[in-house]
Amino acid sequence: MPIYEYRCESCGERYECLVFRSNEEVCCPKCGSSQAHKEMSVFGFKSGGEKGAASSRMGSTGASSCSGCSARSCATCH
Repeated sequence: MPIYEYRCESCGERYECLVFRSNEEVCCPKCGSSQAHKEMSVFGFKSGGEKGAASSRMGSTGASSCSGCSARSCATCH
């Protein structure tokens, strides 16, 4: 169930709406108009570390960053 960003073509209000079906009608919360334009959304992404997700899991020395084990590789405990 994605959350989409819309701009009302009647009053210019920008709002977000949780959409369950692609053909679901979306109404502006300010003026009630169903004349909405879907906006391009900006999303966030966070890498696992300076060199990417794999390096943050293994660390710079190759030791596991798992708090529950002392294995040198997560492959031995996961």
